Amino acid sequence: MRRTWDELAAAGDTVYVGDPATGAAELAGLFGRLGADPHGGVCVEVGCGPGRMTGELALRFDRVLALDVSAAMLELARSNVQVANVEFQLVSGTRLDGVDDGTADALVCYLVLQHLPGGKAVRAYLREFARVLSPHGEAFVQVPVLEEGVRSRAWRALRSLAVPAVELLTRSPSRARAFRGFRLTGAELDGALAGAGLRVVARDEGPSAYRFSRDLFLRLRRA
Repeated sequence: MRRTWDELAAAGDTVYVGDPATGAAELAGLFGRLGADPHGGVCVEVGCGPGRMTGELALRFDRVLALDVSAAMLELARSNVQVANVEFQLVSGTRLDGVDDGTADALVCYLVLQHLPGGKAVRAYLREFARVLSPHGEAFVQVPVLEEGVRSRAWRALRSLAVPAVELLTRSPSRARAFRGFRLTGAELDGALAGAGLRVVARDEGPSAYRFSRDLFLRLRRA
């Protein structure tokens, strides 16, 4: 994961990291569609990338912990967002390293879970969300989910075989599992949330760029 995103950071292409000009609007849209307008306290941003949303979060919260698996992305973010109340931290990709239990008043994860290389990684992140949320904290999460049905599951199975082969042949970071990602079904996601100890406070959905998928937007609290 780190190698893939370090290489994508070096590419400097917004198709891989999102358009910086739309970060503020996307963040406002995420909060708005979930009926929330959080301010104050500590916010954990999971997968900050080059800091597309980090500056806006810094205007809302007293302290922002901006996390990323890529050291190169964090360097970009540090140059793009130079404010005193943001701390940038490198994480392993399986844990939110350096974030203490129960410290996050808010957690934001946008355009991140769709890039994780497998269902095990998605479930691990959800458990970490529950771990770092304070008793009154809320997580605001975007995640694409796979449609139920034989065709969609067959497509996922085929894709799971093809993506590693293509990655090996092309050596391109945009073809890597850590970029192409893995989609849980809605039922699998519900089970993962329950297993992580999270409950849904509000949800919305919309179209997804991924085949046989739709985007879910979730406002979560500890169960």
